[in-house]
Amino acid sequence: MDDRERIVSELLKHEIVVEPEVLPYIINKGGVSYLSEFIKRYGSLGYITYSDIHEENGKENGEKKVVEKSTMSKPSAWEYDWDFKVIVNPDVNMRASGGSEDFHRLFKDRFERISSILKRKTSLREARRISRLNDGEVQTIGMVSEIRRTSTGKMVFELEDLSGSITCLYSGDKVVLNDEVIGVIGKYRKGKNIIYASDIIKPDVWWHREDRKIEENIGAAIISDTHVGSNTFIKDRWEKFIKWLKSGKDGAEIVKYLIIAGDLVDGIGVYPHQEEELEILDIFKQYETLAQYLKELPDYIKVITIPGNHDIVRNAEPQPALPMEIQKMFDSNVEFLSNPSMFSLHGYKFLVYHGASLNNLVELVPGMDYQKTGAMMEYMLKARHLSPVYGEKVPVVPLDRDYLVIDPQPDVLVTGHVHTFSYGIYKGIHLINASAWQEQTKYQKMMNFNPDPGKVAIINFHTDEVTVKRF
Repeated sequence: MDDRERIVSELLKHEIVVEPEVLPYIINKGGVSYLSEFIKRYGSLGYITYSDIHEENGKENGEKKVVEKSTMSKPSAWEYDWDFKVIVNPDVNMRASGGSEDFHRLFKDRFERISSILKRKTSLREARRISRLNDGEVQTIGMVSEIRRTSTGKMVFELEDLSGSITCLYSGDKVVLNDEVIGVIGKYRKGKNIIYASDIIKPDVWWHREDRKIEENIGAAIISDTHVGSNTFIKDRWEKFIKWLKSGKDGAEIVKYLIIAGDLVDGIGVYPHQEEELEILDIFKQYETLAQYLKELPDYIKVITIPGNHDIVRNAEPQPALPMEIQKMFDSNVEFLSNPSMFSLHGYKFLVYHGASLNNLVELVPGMDYQKTGAMMEYMLKARHLSPVYGEKVPVVPLDRDYLVIDPQPDVLVTGHVHTFSYGIYKGIHLINASAWQEQTKYQKMMNFNPDPGKVAIINFHTDEVTVKRF
């Protein structure tokens, strides 16, 4: 007997008959474990319709809710079950002492994981350890450090593997950063312990799978940086967004999932004098307000969240999921993962990262600015790492595994953090820097930074296409 049969059987024991549309509501609320609460709340009606549930929910919130025809017409997303699977979630392994041995293990893991990717490159099939290089043409793999430029503009850097280190001289136009793991091809001079590099090979990603489209006409809406609690939170536009999701039309009919890429609330004490820009001065009430907003969503929509630098977790990455005392404020259709995390929706692999390292890349990669988030996300994929440079503006926790390594490669890469919006494709991978829900703050105005809030990216799993809707 499956869940539906058990639920129907139990309801009949209590002489309760429900409209077919009510069964998914009960399942999404917890299934059999939710039945006692459901019977207590609605059992006196005898015959329970979907409109009864929505009207009762409206009374609890102190308002009369009208069930729109579009809700009762069953949007396509309503018809299908969730297919959500976690692939990589650092929250299961967050302990570290912070000693030198921990950092050694972290960098060793980064080196070994990215090296294994590089060794699959045709151009590096003959790669040898640094300690085993001989004079002449060579291929090797190592981690970069101590980058500098000669007076003629050539790049000099140290390359290190688990067997030793070597100096490399490169006159080409490829960019590398400290701590990247790369392949080097060139001529080795043992007497000088130097490689005159003719080429630099990045681990990079392969072209995406051609077969990832699905039969069901469903998809996901992707946003970031809601910043609930700020007095610059665009409440009116957010409410239009929620109303659109509830309508089940004009593109909302396919939305089965809502992904929020961090900074769910504005937080407390994140920057000096922040309290002057807060509408809600209690961080727990900020989360309670967000929880109430998300409770308005149709029950068939699963919400998937990660934290950001404004949330009530540590700043060092990877960041753990929000604490249980916060999670308990939300309905069971809300998932809480770490930053970053990888999961699949109907076979689509999503890598969601709040994006603090964008602050590093914009300064360290020549030609970058905050209007080129897509180019910075491409750099992450080419380096196969979400934060290629250790430290700088991104504190890191030294775990046994480097969870910022991009492995396996995603079908969709999502970032946020910088309050701009961009969409692009790199080797078939969708790149979405998700939009914020906060107008320009005083700090942003001082920095002459203009955010681009209120945009929603919608990816359709049936067509493998991304559209953008502005609120």
